[in-house]
Amino acid sequence: MQQQERSASYECSNYLARTQVIDPSHRQELCDWGYKTVEACNGVNPSTAVVAIGYFDRFLSSDSPAARRALNDVVECQLAFVTCLVIALKIHPGFNVESDFVAEVITNNAYDAKEINDMELEILVALGWKLNGPTPHDFIDYFLEVMPHMNGTSMELIRVLSERLVELAVTQYTTVMYFPSEIAFASICCVMHHVKYVLLADSLMFLQTITGLEFRDDNLRSLFQTMICLVRSCFPATRDCSPSSVTGE
Repeated sequence: MQQQERSASYECSNYLARTQVIDPSHRQELCDWGYKTVEACNGVNPSTAVVAIGYFDRFLSSDSPAARRALNDVVECQLAFVTCLVIALKIHPGFNVESDFVAEVITNNAYDAKEINDMELEILVALGWKLNGPTPHDFIDYFLEVMPHMNGTSMELIRVLSERLVELAVTQYTTVMYFPSEIAFASICCVMHHVKYVLLADSLMFLQTITGLEFRDDNLRSLFQTMICLVRSCFPATRDCSPSSVTGE
């Protein structure tokens, strides 16, 4: 999966450096709206919004003329995000999305079905029709499944908190140019430290071995700073959520 995420098709750039119209606050508002919309869809996980945000960042990082227009027009940028969410919902198993419904209900007629359909084609072409790249959630699942000496209750606690941290982190523009594996790695490291996991040192060493990432890497410093700030502001303080306290052993 790490090899796939590092292919040119999945890379994201500092695309906001190319515009004076769209800024990180615009992007965060769109991300927040995406989560609220997904929450209103019965049976759809927040990870679908994470997928949509990934499509959006990849699209705006591309050389597509439609992406350039979106970077210089708030209305077009909003349309691009709406459409990325539509695409993510469409690939969600068992979920049917009609453009007319999206136009009338989700966007409250801000856009019509043709505008959404036209933008969908623009985005799919810009993404090279590659929609199934690994996400941070995929890496969290993989890293925790192969983690040694972790019982089921501890794994579930760390998984839930790590996924929640990822969902918060990807709304921050500072995370755009990090690979999904790096976001998952930083998330798990921060969560294990936060809950005072008793096997923290051994687990960090194992994560570094299987990922090839270093939690003291200067290139990841900004990512860890973002994660730590989110943990402190959004997660409840805890004295001890180690396996013994969680399981009662």
